[in-house]
Amino acid sequence: MEVVKQNVRVSHDRKVLIELPQTAIPDQTAEVIVLFENAAPGKDRLDEMEDAMSDPMFLADLAEIREDFRYADVDEVGR
Repeated sequence: MEVVKQNVRVSHDRKVLIELPQTAIPDQTAEVIVLFENAAPGKDRLDEMEDAMSDPMFLADLAEIREDFRYADVDEVGR
């Protein structure tokens, strides 16, 4: 088995082109694994964070975490 790693740019039509070495046999089956960062860049990411600030489930999780650490924080301050 031979491993080929390439960093390629995703085109606007979301296609990538990879080149294989001469050792690849035509019509041979190849396993292709594509890894890419799916986090929204820049403004989109800020929009997602703003949406989270009004999301009931997110706010409930924050309240639960705050309650979980309420007494731990009091113990730390008292030292």
